[in-house]
Amino acid sequence: MMAQKLKTLNITEYNLLANKDPKGSYDRHTRENLYWLIEKLRANTGQLSRLEYKLFHKFQNASFTALEEKEKKVKLEVRRYQLSSNVKRTLKLTGTAFLTLAASSLVLYKFVLDASAQQKVDVAYYAGLNKLGLVSKENFERIKQDFAQASTELERARQGYQELSQTVEKMVLNNKVAENFKYIIKRIYNDPRAEYAVQGNKVALKFNGKTLASYDSDPQRWYLVGIVESGLMRVYYDNEQILEVDAIFGRKGEETPLGKYEIVNKVYKPTWYKREVMDGKTRVRAIPFGDPEHDIGYWWMGLNKLDNKVPGSYGIHGVNAGRINEFYKKNFDWRGGSAGCPNIQDWYLNFLAKVLPKGVHVEIVAKDKWGKFDNASVAASAASRSPA
Repeated sequence: MMAQKLKTLNITEYNLLANKDPKGSYDRHTRENLYWLIEKLRANTGQLSRLEYKLFHKFQNASFTALEEKEKKVKLEVRRYQLSSNVKRTLKLTGTAFLTLAASSLVLYKFVLDASAQQKVDVAYYAGLNKLGLVSKENFERIKQDFAQASTELERARQGYQELSQTVEKMVLNNKVAENFKYIIKRIYNDPRAEYAVQGNKVALKFNGKTLASYDSDPQRWYLVGIVESGLMRVYYDNEQILEVDAIFGRKGEETPLGKYEIVNKVYKPTWYKREVMDGKTRVRAIPFGDPEHDIGYWWMGLNKLDNKVPGSYGIHGVNAGRINEFYKKNFDWRGGSAGCPNIQDWYLNFLAKVLPKGVHVEIVAKDKWGKFDNASVAASAASRSPA
C-alpha cells in the first residue's frame, strides 16, 4: 500500500529520509545519501505524490550537521575544565601543600589535636584557601563532578558514533541498502586495494583487507531481471535485491528478445564479433579488446535462451571504455542503444562477473513484473527454478 503512494522514491528511500531530523547530526555517508534523496525530490517536484511533497517541504531547507562536530563540542567542554585556571591552581597549590605538610600536619591533626582544635584548624585552613583565591573543598568536589559528567557525555557521544557506524556497516555488509552498495562498488572499481577472494565455494569482495560482502557460488541463490521499459537490471541474492543498475537494451529493429536465459560463460577482455553489411552481404568481423572500435567493454557474460530459441548471440556486456560518458550518451534514449544485448556500466559488470557463477538465470521482461522489493515473488520464481 505504501509503495502505491510513492511516485519518485522507493520505500527504503522514503523511510530513510522520513526518519531523520532536518537539523540532525549524522556521519558523512548518511548526509550524502540524505542530500541525494532531497535533490531527487527537488528534481521531480512536479511529479511528487502527496506524501513525497510533504516530505520535500519538511526537508527542502535541511541543514544536517556532522556527527563529528557534536563530539568536538564535548571535547572542548572537557578541555575547558582541564585548562581552567582555578582547577590548575587548585591542583598545583593543593598538591604542593599536601605533599609538604602531609607527614607532619596529618599526624598532628589526627593524633594530637582534640575535636575543638581540629575545627579551628579547618576554619583557618579554608579561610587561607579563600584568601589565596583557591576554591573551597565543596567547590572543588563540584568541579570534579562536572568534569566526570563531561567525560561521561563524551564517552556517550563516542559510543553513539560507533553504534551508528556499526549499523551503517551492517546494512552495507547485508546489502540492505542497494544505493549504498552501488556507491561502494563504483568507488572501489579499479582501486588496487579492492580484490575478489575465492574462499572455498564463496567469493568475498574485500577492500583494504576488510571483507565488504561474501557470496555463495551456488547459481540457485542468484537471479537477474532486466526490465526493458524502465532500462533497469535488478540483481537478487537469496531472494533479496542487492543491486539495481541502469541498463541499455536493444534499439528498434534489434530489440532484446524477451524471455528466460542462463549465463553460460564469462570472458574477460573479450573479442567482439561485429555483424556488418557490406555490398549487400552480412559478414562478421572480429574486433579484439583494445581496438578503438571495440564496443563491449571488459567483460562478456554469455546468455543461452531457455525458452523460444532465437537466432544470434546475446550476452550482458559493457560499453567502449575509452569513450567518456558513452553509457549515458547511449542511455539518453535506450531505444537507440544496443544491438540487442543488455549493456551495463563496467564497474557493476566487473562486480557481477566476479561473483556470479555460471548457470544463473536471467529474465528479460518488457515491463516491471514485481515491486522493487517483492521478495515473495522472487522466492516463488526461485522455487520454480529449483530442481524437484
